[in-house]
Amino acid sequence: MEIWAKNTFRGLVPMYSSDLDNKKKLKIDQEYLITIKLPRNIKLHRKMFSLYNLVFENQERYKFLDDLRRDITIECGRYRERVNIHGEVIKEAESISFANMDDIEFSDLYNKTLDVVVKYFSFDRQSVIDELEQYY
Repeated sequence: MEIWAKNTFRGLVPMYSSDLDNKKKLKIDQEYLITIKLPRNIKLHRKMFSLYNLVFENQERYKFLDDLRRDITIECGRYRERVNIHGEVIKEAESISFANMDDIEFSDLYNKTLDVVVKYFSFDRQSVIDELEQYY
């Protein structure tokens, strides 16, 4: 069961009537394990992909946007290592899907992505921020 709630001085309060209905299903004096997640900010998600597109359109190394995105994600430290069929250790980018990252993790990745873009693609950080802020 998933309940959307906001934190108030009275505690966690259901946000929608359906959430209140679900909360009413919980038994009094019963213990529950609750996972708290901050939903991801869709504006930041769109901003991140605009950043990827901006870099992709202004470079000549990559033929595919997904390759660029994966390499940047790996450089930001979001990867797992595995051994391929030749016995070589390779890095694979972790998924940045909504299900795999909350807003706090995604915000951190966005800031690290800016750092990688500035370091490896010779972009001016403030110029990139200004460019993206025009739309978001």
